[in-house]
Amino acid sequence: MDKYRLVGPAYDTLSKLYSGNAIKESKVCMLRPDTVAKGDKVLFAGAGHGADAIRAAELGADVTIVDISPTMHARFEKSLAKHPQAKSLNITPILGDILKHEDFGHYDIVVCNYFLNVFERKKMRLLLEHIAKHCKASGYFILADFKPVEGPWHRKLIQNTYWYAAATSFFVAAGNAIHSIYDYSPMLEEQGFTVVETDSFKVAGVPLYYAIRAQKQA
Repeated sequence: MDKYRLVGPAYDTLSKLYSGNAIKESKVCMLRPDTVAKGDKVLFAGAGHGADAIRAAELGADVTIVDISPTMHARFEKSLAKHPQAKSLNITPILGDILKHEDFGHYDIVVCNYFLNVFERKKMRLLLEHIAKHCKASGYFILADFKPVEGPWHRKLIQNTYWYAAATSFFVAAGNAIHSIYDYSPMLEEQGFTVVETDSFKVAGVPLYYAIRAQKQA
């Protein structure tokens, strides 16, 4: 069963209502002319709203998207079809399980935006390790997600309340796992990456989302 059958069509609207532009901005901030070269092979785990994958393709990348949800897969194809330069963009959407995608060491960049937080910790670690294998030596892992809890107690309270409200809503609507906010930086280091860039995004003055770019050891 496609668990995004109900929530998928409203994904963009929900994202906008909950975060303003913070989620969208965090997804594309690491995809720039200085980070994505023409001809780069880029893998996206999950389609999401698709603006990040389209941004990479606009920069000249050869983009592959893998999503197990027929709803999200169809949404992306519909969004791509509306793009004025759709025919010139090199994008391959694949309907399937990322765990069965095994082009290890093939990609210059792998992107995992708001994908890993869907899963409980054990499955998330399995997916992170599997996706990381697709990255070439000296390639990059890009990720945007809810910002790890830090700072004074009142800010931690805001971060946790904000996250658990979203997590509980998606548990009810799509069966996503409920867990604490993941800190991906040390997990990427365990996979042989070094974080080289981070950025954070605020909602009502509080940094609630972030993006990181990490480079794989040569």
